[in-house]
Amino acid sequence: MISQIGRKIFGLVLALAFLLPSALAQAQKYTLKLPTVISYELNLPSLIAYAKDYFGEEGIKVEDFILGSGGTLRTLLITKDVDFALLAFPHIPIARQKGSLFKAILQMHEREIFSLAVRKGLQGKVRKITDLKGMTIGFTRPGAGAWAWAMQYMKGSGLDPDRDVKMVAIGGNPGVIYNSLKTGMVDAYPTWEPTTTRLLEDGIVYLLVNIIDPKQHRQWVGADNALSLALVTREDVIKEKPDLVRRMVNAHKKGLNFIRSHSAGEVVDTVMGNPKTAEQFKGLKRALAIKVIDRIKGGFGDGRLSRSGFEAELKLGKKYGWVKKPMSFTDFANTSFAGEKP
Repeated sequence: MISQIGRKIFGLVLALAFLLPSALAQAQKYTLKLPTVISYELNLPSLIAYAKDYFGEEGIKVEDFILGSGGTLRTLLITKDVDFALLAFPHIPIARQKGSLFKAILQMHEREIFSLAVRKGLQGKVRKITDLKGMTIGFTRPGAGAWAWAMQYMKGSGLDPDRDVKMVAIGGNPGVIYNSLKTGMVDAYPTWEPTTTRLLEDGIVYLLVNIIDPKQHRQWVGADNALSLALVTREDVIKEKPDLVRRMVNAHKKGLNFIRSHSAGEVVDTVMGNPKTAEQFKGLKRALAIKVIDRIKGGFGDGRLSRSGFEAELKLGKKYGWVKKPMSFTDFANTSFAGEKP
């Protein structure tokens, strides 16, 4: 017969046998690199998640942030060099049209981010977008968010991007964009933060379109909100690594919650207080960084993917020609992890 002590030992072993798989799963660690553009509207939740170690809490080690233009980062996700990327809306339909089944899994920002900046020397000459006829318009690279908005601003004002202006791809490096406008290499560029505020503060540009202004946002987007930016993966990653997808979404939701519940100053101090994340705030003084975050802070939600925001972006894509095939909300997004809202 089994003694009382033996029964207790047997019971303990049995309990451990049931608990061990769960404990091992919880202890599993993932290591990855996260591609992103230097756009605080896009990557601020990721920077906070890194600085506050929300990634670590979810068992994820982000080895590095891969910085580049959206088109370059889209390619990395297509070729399966990475499993996640932070991307603007156009990348998903463009990739899916080419057979790469991208999915948005979390909404990073709830408003459009691209203002149309024009170099200051043209202020007396260029008062409306049609005055840019014959001039040079910069963008990142074909298929990126800045490319889509350069096209939309031109076409929406009656200009033909192929004939009426010279379109020049100069990449997404903030320093290159800044110097290209400062030196006159380009006459206009669809800018985002922190580049927009830096250019304005230094007197390099003025804005023909200030997309942060609610009235101008409604004019150009057709809605108050938009599913402009997202954490993106592929359908095969969702199928094969659902646990990792869940953890990535959870870490970013924590980052979004921190941004929404803390002042711009606290957000800036958190990012600047970590050597790795502070690299993406290089060259910004604290006061200017706070001004930048204050400009965009209202656009951060809770990560749920917006159906109406998707419809607003899809309508633009169809109107201006970069959405060429039918696409539903369920084609675009998987809401199983972050949730959905109207």
